[in-house]
Amino acid sequence: RLDEHARDRAARSRLMQLLNRRCPLLKGGLVEMARVCGNPNCHCARGEKHRSLYLAARLGKVRKMIYIPPDLEQPVRDWLAHGRMGQELLEEMSQASLATLAKRKNEGKNSTTPKEQAT
Repeated sequence: RLDEHARDRAARSRLMQLLNRRCPLLKGGLVEMARVCGNPNCHCARGEKHRSLYLAARLGKVRKMIYIPPDLEQPVRDWLAHGRMGQELLEEMSQASLATLAKRKNEGKNSTTPKEQAT
């Protein structure tokens, strides 16, 4: 099993590789909506609704639904995957850092004498 330092280095390396691709990273989710246009002669009036894809994402503190045209669906899916990968790597780095912190904290406790611990 890799120690915390090695896990952190590996995650940092993979994150840098991801960032060096210069591919956009997105955080959000895709939502498919089905709607009726209102035209009585349209196929949607008979039950076959118009389908469209939206990106649900935050712009600042506000949640937005952004229409995704069909020709951008695959790039947006890729950008979302890259964003998830980046988040996972950051989480891995954070967990390794927390383990290092706990280890250093415990080493500090063990290095003090009983008299020093009482004060």
